[in-house]
Amino acid sequence: MEQAQSGVSAAKVFRRAAVLPTCVTAMWLVQAGPLGSVVPDAEDMYEMPEYRRNSYAIVYDGTVCRIKSSNMETTMAFWKWIGALALACVPVAHAADDYPGKPVKLLVGFNPGGATDLLARLYAAKLTQKFGQSFVVDNRAGAGGNIAVDVVAKAPADGYTLVMAANYIAVNAALKRNPYDWKRSLAPVALIASTPNLLVVPAASKLHSVDDLIKGAKQGNLTFGSPGVGSSIHMAGELFKVLTGVEMTHVPYRGIAQAEVDLMGGSLDLMFGSISTAAPLVESGRLRAIAVTGKKRTKFLPNIPTLDETGLHGFDVEATYLVVAPAHTPAQIVHRLSAAIAEITRQPDVQRAIERLYAQPLSGGAQETTAFLRAEEEKWEHVVKVTGVKAE
Repeated sequence: MEQAQSGVSAAKVFRRAAVLPTCVTAMWLVQAGPLGSVVPDAEDMYEMPEYRRNSYAIVYDGTVCRIKSSNMETTMAFWKWIGALALACVPVAHAADDYPGKPVKLLVGFNPGGATDLLARLYAAKLTQKFGQSFVVDNRAGAGGNIAVDVVAKAPADGYTLVMAANYIAVNAALKRNPYDWKRSLAPVALIASTPNLLVVPAASKLHSVDDLIKGAKQGNLTFGSPGVGSSIHMAGELFKVLTGVEMTHVPYRGIAQAEVDLMGGSLDLMFGSISTAAPLVESGRLRAIAVTGKKRTKFLPNIPTLDETGLHGFDVEATYLVVAPAHTPAQIVHRLSAAIAEITRQPDVQRAIERLYAQPLSGGAQETTAFLRAEEEKWEHVVKVTGVKAE
């Protein structure tokens, strides 16, 4: 919509409004009152005389906008447009009140067994209990999580197809490898949890420290695995290469489980693994931990230093898990889901389950999740530019 000072014609506003999420716009109007949101001759808002006569002010997403109409025909068209929007979205409002009225798919972009999958199953079970409708986990592995997210980006905007994703959405956007524009195609719902990554090597490896790893990489090419291009596990490795000046070969997998099997068997030299699955392997003696990738040491492995402590200053890579829906999903449904997720996250048994994944619970609804993804994309755009990392 146009700001009041622009004096744009109603016809132009109609044309531009066509690209907006129509039902979201009308839903807001219905909630506020179909006529109460539009103020004829709102002279108290602006002092410019040329915008007073035959003009209207409309509040859209917190912004006061002025639509200037030059004749009665345009004025009538404006009111018909507002009325049509309100009437068209009454069924959507009713559907949102009844949500969920059928089973909901919660997609995961990786094979079963990883942190994303485990969190999805935890929340799917809790959401099923809360709403009395099944939330079913559907694994669509591949492309660093992008296959599942792309399915959701193209799904109907009705709240029945969601994805448990992570900040790889922003990383992949920085790498320009997303088949979708997340800002236009997705509706962020809620933040779930975050974890640092864990630099691990096989238990029998001769690498015992970051210095050993750097020396080994300079003597011969080392391999590091990940569950796909753009994952935090992959990007941590790429950042490590740049900050240390060593060369290592990235080996992408379709999921974390097989990568860890190959790492334990010695087919891989190292991995910046998900702490939720790598820490138990460290504790059982099948892998050895060298460092964590976050800003601070993790309370789960307090004796393991951060990479920053080892001399790689500023090294900070974490996986942050979140739920998103298709763009234009009715705001009531997004709010209902985010409120339910926040309530679930506060439950003591859920917090204990998240801690068992070596993760930290997070809070934040649609706005916070959107702001987080925007900040992450900006951060990784800088890293991609500096490191020269490219999508494979």
